[in-house]
Amino acid sequence: MMLRVLGLTCLGLISAAILSTAGLLAWFAADRAIPVEVLSSEVLTPRVRPGDKLVIRQRVRYSRICSAHVDRVLYDSHTRREFLRDVDYEYPPLGLGTRTITFEEDVPANFGPGPAEYRALPSYSCNPLQKYYWPITRPETVLRFEIADDTREAFP
Repeated sequence: MMLRVLGLTCLGLISAAILSTAGLLAWFAADRAIPVEVLSSEVLTPRVRPGDKLVIRQRVRYSRICSAHVDRVLYDSHTRREFLRDVDYEYPPLGLGTRTITFEEDVPANFGPGPAEYRALPSYSCNPLQKYYWPITRPETVLRFEIADDTREAFP
């Protein structure tokens, strides 16, 4: 009788561990709300020369405390690209709420004149499943600007 009670207790504990682990994984998998909303993005220097600074302003709303990784790239119209420094943070840099972020990026000197793009592709992780396997993503931010010819003036 004692052996049967011990066996049923062990079976109950093992079943509870399996069910609670499965429930936790299901909760992690269902947690797909985007933690950052980009309200607006604008290029403050729509025409830049190669080697000058591209200035971008974004207005974002942080609604959850999640870590983020943002891959960023500049493209010119002559099939050149420049990988920019990734943005990584564990918590929203300025806390939760609506924030305005202004940053500068150097336009490479080898970029040719014509249309160009800044692209940012973020991924967020709010729990361990998202951190190691399935991050939350949203459509990339694409901002277009113009690279001025060296012989012409950058600002009209």
